[in-house]
Amino acid sequence: MRRNRRIARLCMSTVLAGAGYGVVGSTYAQGPSEIPPEPILIGESDDEPNEVLFEADTVSRENDNGPIVAEGDVRAFFGDRYLRADRLEYNPATDVVTAEGNVSITDEDLETMFANKVVLSGDLRDGIAENFSALMEDNVRLAADNAVQEQGARTRLSRAVYTACNVCNDKDEGKTPTWRIKSLRVVRDRERKVVRFHHAFLEIKGVPILYTPFLQGPDPSVERQSGFLPPRIGISSRLGFNFELPYYLAISNHQDATFYPKVTTRDGILWQGEYRRRGKRGYHALAGGVINFDEGEEEEDIPGIRWHYFGRGHRDFADHWRVSYDFERVSDNTYLRNYDIERRGDLRQALDRGQTNQLRSNARVAWNKNNHHLKIDSYLFQGLRSVDDAKTTPYVLPAIDYRHDFGKTLAGGRASVGANITSLYRTGGTDSQRFTASANWGRDIITRGGHRFKLFSELRGDAYFFQDLDEGTEIIPGRAGPQTEFEARILPTAGVEWSYPLSRPIGSSGRLFLEPRVQLVASLADRNDFNIINEDSQSIEFDYAGLFDFNKATGYDAYEDGQRANIGVAASAVWPNGLAVEASIGQQLRIQPTDAFRASSGLGDKSSDFVGSLNVKYKGIIGVENRFRIDDKTGSISRAESLAFVNAGPVRGNVSYVRLNEENVSANLVRREELTARGYMNVTDHWYTGAAWRIDLVQNRTIRQDFIVGYRDECSTFGVTYSRNRTTAQNLPPDNRILLTFTLTSLVD
Repeated sequence: MRRNRRIARLCMSTVLAGAGYGVVGSTYAQGPSEIPPEPILIGESDDEPNEVLFEADTVSRENDNGPIVAEGDVRAFFGDRYLRADRLEYNPATDVVTAEGNVSITDEDLETMFANKVVLSGDLRDGIAENFSALMEDNVRLAADNAVQEQGARTRLSRAVYTACNVCNDKDEGKTPTWRIKSLRVVRDRERKVVRFHHAFLEIKGVPILYTPFLQGPDPSVERQSGFLPPRIGISSRLGFNFELPYYLAISNHQDATFYPKVTTRDGILWQGEYRRRGKRGYHALAGGVINFDEGEEEEDIPGIRWHYFGRGHRDFADHWRVSYDFERVSDNTYLRNYDIERRGDLRQALDRGQTNQLRSNARVAWNKNNHHLKIDSYLFQGLRSVDDAKTTPYVLPAIDYRHDFGKTLAGGRASVGANITSLYRTGGTDSQRFTASANWGRDIITRGGHRFKLFSELRGDAYFFQDLDEGTEIIPGRAGPQTEFEARILPTAGVEWSYPLSRPIGSSGRLFLEPRVQLVASLADRNDFNIINEDSQSIEFDYAGLFDFNKATGYDAYEDGQRANIGVAASAVWPNGLAVEASIGQQLRIQPTDAFRASSGLGDKSSDFVGSLNVKYKGIIGVENRFRIDDKTGSISRAESLAFVNAGPVRGNVSYVRLNEENVSANLVRREELTARGYMNVTDHWYTGAAWRIDLVQNRTIRQDFIVGYRDECSTFGVTYSRNRTTAQNLPPDNRILLTFTLTSLVD
């Protein structure tokens, strides 16, 4: 069959007779000795003719004006539509096709309709079906006593059943679907992309639980359409009964929105929503919420109107410029945790800062062309701790960073130059401006014997200007002098790194990999002047992965100075049965100590803490992962992070342990030790249960507990979660909560 729907003349009559081919609209249905005439085309336009090609075991016609009858495994094709039946009769005078016995019709969207008998128009588009059923996209099934299809756009059904669940088990035996809708009348409107139910009952496992005189859902073929999403129902000791029913609004092909007001019996309604817009040159997602807390009666440190707003997006200009932003702001410290608010959907991020102690907003202009890279940033921070003071919380305007990579090699290596300008301000604290310029060079060399050498060097210069040194928390004890100050420093660094990857067999099937590694670095000593305030390098996580960073400071204000050696070895062993063991250990040795790092980091002394890892895994079934830091003087554990997991059969779970010494606001070391366990178990093929537990081992108290019971199959999910949150803060008491969620595929999803 050709794409223009014309059928080439079939001149071999014996093939037609033997295979039972015919052309609906043709007067030919003779014996094998006849030569078929030119077929008569069906359609209103000679330019766009419509024809049906069919094949069957036998084809007969009593006279030239009589109907064409095909019997036995009948197959009819009209463009992208395809019909199968036991018997087919076409009447050219009325242009009507009647098919009987195991009828199935597949349309251009690959949806299949089944019936005992159908009466159709000649193009197989419109007609009436008895004992109708249809298999549509996303496993949706629709069945009725009879169906009438009009203009290929609307299907009207009587006494219909609608479900997205399987109706047969693995043995092809009938079963009651998890859910279904029974309706006296159903209209499927493919133009408006909706399915309308009149006088409908919703059944769960065959039990009617809900009646509605009218219900409308999205057509299974639609990608997105306005409508309600699955609700979230909960009971909380903080909020009382709460209910969230999201509504999705498809505004246009490139923009949409979701409204999800949260009704609480204790605090009223939290109005919230999200707007999204996508274009060829940009994307924007904005979300926000507001609640009139306690009808305007303010509690201590809680405003009468509480709110939040999040946003993320970018816009491309020309071929090399991009403007982007990512902001988050709230009315008060405990608002997000009190109402369990987080960034959703496209605004979701790896680190939910709403559950930490600080929010960050950023606006950026970026330019990239060839080997030139320019970023202009601004940052605004909001502290969420009770001790945070907005006057001493900094904002950055601007932070300009430029880098140029030289495309050609220089002395056999790669070179780059860069510059950074950062201006930091406070409304009630010290302001600072910094200018940094740097040049970097590096070269990798691999000898014939497999030794790897990496040569590197950096020349950097910093210039600082501080203002209002007598204000805020940045005052350095014992400092006396003017309120403004200028500081500058030169930071040259050079080094070489050697490694020697080795591999050898273990026994008859295993493999051992070993890589010793040594890095020697030379810098000027005492480059962290007492008068330079450390704003951007106050935290560092020292582990084996960062041992060979020649400057381990996370920002510009601190710089790893002096002469030192970073030494380590990594090893791994693997076997074909899936067992794998990985281990590493290393340490830094220095000629002189440095003031670049805090005491809790494990760095800075002539010998650092030992850092390493030990991981043992068997396939993806069971394993233990460990990262550790051991005090080089006492041999005690300064930091430990361990994770044990299992994914065996119906059981999935993990246990994580963390122990570390961190500095508090007064720069005193405080021990933190926590244990977290999570587990899920499939009780049956569809039912599962799970639990999570987080414990503070230092104070011997439970931080949070979660218990869940759920059900999932091919067409629905259902879950009940009970949570006990023992986290407390000012105006934030402990919380006990029950949350109910469910989804019915294609109806609310």
